[in-house]
Amino acid sequence: MKKADQWSGLALSILSAAMIWAALALPYGNVHNPGPGFFPLWLGLILGGMSIALFVQTTTAKGSVQTISSILEEDVRWEKVLLVLVALILYALLMDTIGFLGATFLLMVVLLRFIEPQSWKVALAWALAGSVGSYLIFDVWMRLRLPKGFLGI
Repeated sequence: MKKADQWSGLALSILSAAMIWAALALPYGNVHNPGPGFFPLWLGLILGGMSIALFVQTTTAKGSVQTISSILEEDVRWEKVLLVLVALILYALLMDTIGFLGATFLLMVVLLRFIEPQSWKVALAWALAGSVGSYLIFDVWMRLRLPKGFLGI
């Protein structure tokens, strides 16, 4: 796994550099009135820091190095990977129809209930907290325009 993590860290570092470079071409704005380059720049910086940390950590860690073929032979739960992919596509498709709050709630329920199975009580509670919390942060506090959906919320 060490070699795969090294390659991932390197690839993500290159991606973050491209994100930062592209974000610098956009107006930055400020904290109270962010421009289109504000979030991509910070996301690129965060991704870059984390990918460099991953590369350094796996390079300096002691352990067995695996080949790509041995990594591919590991037991991967592909059905869960496919379910996450389908859930994210449906999330994007439903965003305009049912709005940010409803789509986020449904996505979190699916992820919490079916990907890493939690009880319905736990899944619904965390989905409600996560969707309402993100709505309060992005719509109320930051005043970003989120899709309202047919219910208008």
